[in-house]
Amino acid sequence: MASITINTNLASLTAQRNLSQATTGMNTAMERLTTGFRINSGKDDAAGSAVSNLMEAQISGYDVAESNTAMGLTLLDTAEGILDIVGDYVGRIRDLTEQAANGTYGTSSLEAIKTEVRQRMLEINRLCDVIDYNGIKLLDGTSTAVTSQAGINLQVGNNTGAANIINLDYTLFKSAKITALLIMGNQNSQGYNGQNITDWAKRNDDAGISGALWARLNNTSITDGNTTYDYSTSNYKNILESTYDPNNDANTVNNQNSCITAICDAVYTDDATARDFLCFLDDAIENISARSALIGAYMNRVESAVDAIGVQKENIVSANSSIKDADVAEESSSYLKYQILQQSCATLLSTANQQPQIALNLL
Repeated sequence: MASITINTNLASLTAQRNLSQATTGMNTAMERLTTGFRINSGKDDAAGSAVSNLMEAQISGYDVAESNTAMGLTLLDTAEGILDIVGDYVGRIRDLTEQAANGTYGTSSLEAIKTEVRQRMLEINRLCDVIDYNGIKLLDGTSTAVTSQAGINLQVGNNTGAANIINLDYTLFKSAKITALLIMGNQNSQGYNGQNITDWAKRNDDAGISGALWARLNNTSITDGNTTYDYSTSNYKNILESTYDPNNDANTVNNQNSCITAICDAVYTDDATARDFLCFLDDAIENISARSALIGAYMNRVESAVDAIGVQKENIVSANSSIKDADVAEESSSYLKYQILQQSCATLLSTANQQPQIALNLL
């Protein structure tokens, strides 16, 4: 049988405990509704909080990977744009050279052609010198990507290892200067990689020796088939090996003409030398086309990596949401439940606090 006591009001204590629980539950529901998160601190769900933190680090990593791939695409886009211009210039030089290969052009006409060709070659070199991306020279052949033959690595994943890297081959960034395209980087020329630079008009392919051009370069005479090309009695000067140093394309070396000027002086001598030069220009165009095609292939691959990163990020965001995000409908119901309980507990606590006064009626 329940007793009437003054010192201990059990009903009040019970009401206080339930009021405290209702208030705590209402505050928790309010916090989740205002933040949108079910987990706002480790005490809400220790294991879930740890997993969610790891997932958020991965999500942040995917954001960086997306940025990396976007920068890679921009770099490739920049290189491709300049290569397109270089290709247009080389195409124009080939057109002019084919004109010069026609015997109907006299000395003054050849001089006019040579002047335009030289200016276009100089502009090609200027473009290759100035184009860079975040300090990386893309087409002058001096970047670490080329000198180390390591290429450029794009970090397209969150972790270490080759699977998270797309390597842009170093050949994409080799020099596109005119002497690199025609001589130093032309595998059909004996000037390739600096070997036999003075004999660069000799070819390593089926074309063999470009007779007239080689004879002009060496101030000598040569018989090519049934035709003899004799430049030994002319007032032409031998063109020194140092002149063909691609690093001196636009500079004066040992009081000789610059490399570009030397090439133009030799090529646009007559129709025979111009005709021999056409195959070297074809090699340059082929080099540019192959490089542009490779850039396009890499751009497709990088774009695919962007799509893959987007899918991975979407999946992990979804997983993190299921762990951390609050269910608004559920939390709204909890908030209303605890609000009602809080009000009812407060009312009942007031009633329980009045119960000891009944003892006064017994006195």
